[in-house]
Amino acid sequence: MSKPLPIAHHHRHVIVLPLLTAAAIAIAIIASSAAFPTAAAFATSATAHHRHRPRVANIDNYDATSARYRYRSYRSSSTGRGNYGSSSSPSAAMRLQARWNWNANDDSAVAVVADAKSLIEEKIADTNRGRSMRESDRPAVRSLLSDLESLCAVSAPARDARMEGPWIVLYTDAPPPSNGRLGFLEGIAKQVIDLNEGTYRNELYVGGDGADGDENAWLSAILDARWYEWDGVYLDDPAADDDGSGGGTAGAAEEKDPGATTWKVDFESITLSLFGASIFTQRFEAGTSRTWRMSYLDDDTRIVRAGRTGRGEDDWIFYMRRGASAAEGGDGGRT
Repeated sequence: MSKPLPIAHHHRHVIVLPLLTAAAIAIAIIASSAAFPTAAAFATSATAHHRHRPRVANIDNYDATSARYRYRSYRSSSTGRGNYGSSSSPSAAMRLQARWNWNANDDSAVAVVADAKSLIEEKIADTNRGRSMRESDRPAVRSLLSDLESLCAVSAPARDARMEGPWIVLYTDAPPPSNGRLGFLEGIAKQVIDLNEGTYRNELYVGGDGADGDENAWLSAILDARWYEWDGVYLDDPAADDDGSGGGTAGAAEEKDPGATTWKVDFESITLSLFGASIFTQRFEAGTSRTWRMSYLDDDTRIVRAGRTGRGEDDWIFYMRRGASAAEGGDGGRT
């Protein structure tokens, strides 16, 4: 009969096993850093072609109730399900109507935006923030998100003061770890932006509580980065450059002012913490960069498209709501 482990030996196992788990997760995060659209679990994507939608003149008799009814009726029709974004479609016409001389306090505009958000949240409900959604359902979500993007009243969201602060990811189509999944663990993906310092933190919390699920987390991964207005020059895939810097000039976007909507983000380091204590930090190689296109922004909602190059075909989309508070950095989510 085997002897029971001594108490001290047993305690070592209790401590070492979580540490080994955390270390394995850290290795997985770093090994997967190429997949970070904005980093492990957190952040955004950019459209392949930015369409400048014209504002229309004042439209009479455009009340909130009829706008909401027509929008939902169109979205539920066979035409609406198969013809998103067509300039001749009723949905597109209503989106333009909602933007007439855009007044954010106008009841009609507010009603259409609120209904667009409602349809998105109905579709992503019970999908574990998109992680359990069937691939066949994702195009419909993308279309709904595109509808909301077309209603954006902000011409330069990347320069808007409302970017500041914490944001919680409600849905993304990004793969692990960018979708908040680390191996067999799943957590809350959060982003905290500091406009004055030109920095942001991509944060992942596992086992947390509080309004955003980021307080008192037993495991956290914090990515520190800096952002700059994008100059429109596409970022080469790191594999395409001999020096691995990923800072090539393989073309440029056609936008006149790409910095108005898009940031170039440079990853600096990622820190893993267990029960609030930092146990692992890894610095990224110089030139580890991504693009973030802010395709929708209002007081409490943001859509970001995050890509490796800025071209659009490698983008992932993130739908976020404003967070309750910014957690203290590297503390495992304690506020």
